[in-house]
Amino acid sequence: MMLKTASRAIAICFLACNVIACNSNDSNNTLVVYVSADDKIAREVFNAYTEKTGVAVEWVGDTELTKTTALVQRLKREKNNPIADVFWSSEVLGTIQLADDGVLADCKQESLKEWPKNYRDEEYRWFGFSPRARVIAYDPEKIAKEELPLYWWEYGEAVMADPRFGTTLTHVSVMAEYPSEAEALFVSMEKRPLLGGNSATVQAVVDGSARYGMTDSDDVHAAIARGDSIAMHFPRHHAGSGGGTLLIPNTVAIVKHCDHPQLAEDFVIFLLSDEVATLLAKSTSHNIPIQPTVQAMFPELIVEDPLQVNFGTAASSSERQVSSVMEMLSQ
Repeated sequence: MMLKTASRAIAICFLACNVIACNSNDSNNTLVVYVSADDKIAREVFNAYTEKTGVAVEWVGDTELTKTTALVQRLKREKNNPIADVFWSSEVLGTIQLADDGVLADCKQESLKEWPKNYRDEEYRWFGFSPRARVIAYDPEKIAKEELPLYWWEYGEAVMADPRFGTTLTHVSVMAEYPSEAEALFVSMEKRPLLGGNSATVQAVVDGSARYGMTDSDDVHAAIARGDSIAMHFPRHHAGSGGGTLLIPNTVAIVKHCDHPQLAEDFVIFLLSDEVATLLAKSTSHNIPIQPTVQAMFPELIVEDPLQVNFGTAASSSERQVSSVMEMLSQ
């Protein structure tokens, strides 16, 4: 039933996307987007949008170390005089915080009303799409797949990026749902250096300075494309149904009181289209499509039994959880 509903929502979204170019009433045909997705991937999407609609995109990115966090703080500062029309984030918690702080507008366009509930805000202030998986990076020439531990909690030897930022922050925050397991994990990781991002985490495994790396699937895909000896494993959080690895969606939202609300809405529809899901799945990032029609084209990307998670709960406990983890890591 969920797949049928999702298919209907995406089909409507596709039809809406085809009339984007003639729907805008904004006089200045330029859209301003703050984006924390990787520059190369974002540029491909923006170029496709401009080619399709004729609308130019001015965009502001972020750094690998502070992914998303700096842009979230900037949007909060600009709340009463916004510069951006759209926020495209490579994760979800920062977007939820912006929604809770009244920075984001709702987007109740008909084509989006049936977007899958686990990938949208209840008030339609943000939408999730094309997630990446949290994975363990390892060198298959040194470690046999059969030797890999089954659960995340068994990777005390792993290195990771600074948990105050990006998808590592998201994953650490979600782990608050498993307090005893998470505490044991992070205590076992104490004194280990925190790296400057997920790509640096993968590189540590490639260089041989780390046995395992907690990272995102797109960073491992990129290393594989470079010819590095690297592979990814999908640990579970628990043995029950819905206990697999974590999928972290990209999110998109319209900034409240932005200068170009119609252009912003058009771009949101475009970003949630099958066209963009296909582009992202084909890209070096190999994002995981959520639309059934696109999933059928990329069966090798589908993650079985991903973790069932309430991102709102994770966002509300994030600050406390990250502070606790930083304390455990420094002991």
